[in-house]
Amino acid sequence: MVDQSDFRSLAEVIREYYEERKSQPAVGLSTKYYEFRAMQVENSKLERFNGVPPGEDQILWELVGGSNSGEIRIDKYILHHSRMLEMPLLFFHKVSNAPQKTVLWFGETGKATRADWPELEKFLQSGYNVVTFDFRGLGETRMMYTAVSPDDPSLGKLDFDRAYASSLSGVLANYVYNSLLTGHPYFFQMIEDSQIASRFATEKLGTKSIAVAAPGDAYTLASAIAEIFPEIKLLPQQNATALKWSEIVERKQQTWPIQYLVPQGAHIH
Repeated sequence: MVDQSDFRSLAEVIREYYEERKSQPAVGLSTKYYEFRAMQVENSKLERFNGVPPGEDQILWELVGGSNSGEIRIDKYILHHSRMLEMPLLFFHKVSNAPQKTVLWFGETGKATRADWPELEKFLQSGYNVVTFDFRGLGETRMMYTAVSPDDPSLGKLDFDRAYASSLSGVLANYVYNSLLTGHPYFFQMIEDSQIASRFATEKLGTKSIAVAAPGDAYTLASAIAEIFPEIKLLPQQNATALKWSEIVERKQQTWPIQYLVPQGAHIH
């Protein structure tokens, strides 16, 4: 681009490639998920953890703690799955009420933190229990590496959280790229995690109906979950919109949440 007067950016090349094939039949998001997923969550055995790692067809739950805050009970679980993976999960519910309906809630960095309590409290006061969890590679399951890139000098000036999630050179980006090479894109791995959490909430926690809600960029993932699993209702969030891959290509947008990278995403309707 520096040396040639007739240069074209890679974003322009990608857009041209997309425009040439824009008329091809669109693919449903659900179809892509079931094509790329690694685990048949609906057919896996949900059982109590007994210290032995799960098999490929097992989801093992473990209660590891809990506390009360007034009328609210917070239970912490670890869900063991996919042989070596662990999912930290928090279950917020009123002590006096039996579970009836539950909302899956998560943010851009995983499960809820202390700063998210006002948001969770709204759901609890509206009659929902709340299940919030860390997707693999986020929250408590982050890979504790510091990314340093000679191609991205600004990375070293960021705090750990922002450097980790950098869409250009971060640790999470490296995981996303490798997930494509293994045939199980990270975006669909996160959706698989949500399916595991939903099944646990239904079968172990006894909830009768499931909804999903997420603020900011995480709303893209929440809307995808609700689209793939019709039994999960999407709760609208103020000022939140779902990312559209075709619009990213059309705008030649170079940076966006890398965890939402999806093969042929521009052709997904």
